[in-house]
Amino acid sequence: MGRQSLTSPLVVAFFGLLGLGQASHAAPVVTDPGQGVVAVSSGATGAAELSGITYAGGSTYYAVGDNGATSIWEITATVDTATGRLTGSPSVTGSIAAAGMGSDAEGIAYRATTSSVFIADEVGSTITEFGTSSGSTLGGVAVPAIYQPSKVQSNMGLESLAWGAGGLWTANEEALVPDGPLSTATTGSWVRIQQFDSSLTAVGQWGYRTDPITAMNPFISAERSGVVDILPWSSTELLVLERELGGAIVPTFRSRLYVVDTSTATDVSAFATIDAGGFTPLSKTLLWEDDFGTQSNFEGMTYGPTLDSGLQSLLLISDNGGSLSQNMLSLAVTAPTPVPEPGSWALLATGLGAAAFVRFRCYRASSKR
Repeated sequence: MGRQSLTSPLVVAFFGLLGLGQASHAAPVVTDPGQGVVAVSSGATGAAELSGITYAGGSTYYAVGDNGATSIWEITATVDTATGRLTGSPSVTGSIAAAGMGSDAEGIAYRATTSSVFIADEVGSTITEFGTSSGSTLGGVAVPAIYQPSKVQSNMGLESLAWGAGGLWTANEEALVPDGPLSTATTGSWVRIQQFDSSLTAVGQWGYRTDPITAMNPFISAERSGVVDILPWSSTELLVLERELGGAIVPTFRSRLYVVDTSTATDVSAFATIDAGGFTPLSKTLLWEDDFGTQSNFEGMTYGPTLDSGLQSLLLISDNGGSLSQNMLSLAVTAPTPVPEPGSWALLATGLGAAAFVRFRCYRASSKR
């Protein structure tokens, strides 16, 4: 055994302790299998304006609509794990009555350990948990007062909901009253992304700036640019789906997917307003974007099954309100790769332990000669 094999663990540990040669966490990569949008059939269920979706395993998904129906919709959709494409026609196959879910359900998140879903109501600024077997109410989440209805402007309240990375996540669509104006053609809007831990206690809140509207349109007055859903990608990183409606000639829906890292931003839970600055906002990196014209208004997002390649399938669902189309879109995203915490004593101990083991093996080998 040569000198390099004997000393390299010590070198790695030493430089790791100094913070040199640190490995960085690779950003997720989103890929599109090229299938395009696929129509979702509601059959005779009456399901409409689907604005939130969550994966329950196999080919089962749950969805909610923002048209006032107090139903948890059951969707059957199959992803070909070899190609990442949807097979057949996704369809709404049933419903679960859930009285008390609110009149404007926008987000839904499945918790497998309790076979329950959390549902966010934009009008009431509430998050409620329901059992999927009976639709019974299991409890509510104490949403911070900053999100209360009186502080929500123009129906831009709680739009996102996701379960993962040890807890529950939500966000408003565009700025709350204390946080400044809604998005314009020159500036985006401030959004607060909120985390609750596994006991549903609020534990963190971060400021996020949406993109400006590409252009204001002379034929409509509903231009917007806001956050419509989020998903945890790692313990501190989130995928954020932005939806924009704008355009100088023909109004179109644009979807953009970003990644953010809460560990590099300021917790703004105690800030009465984030419009005045004085904090480090979430820095976002664009992963994917597409223009869906006048037909697909994608508002919901969820992971699906893991693909044969190791990629994670990612499904979007569109709201068909206003004579639009109710579609799904299948994408894929890379899984995060864990790396050792650089510059830590733990890394030094690991390196020293490895070096000691190598030295012992070398000693045993030389003593047998």
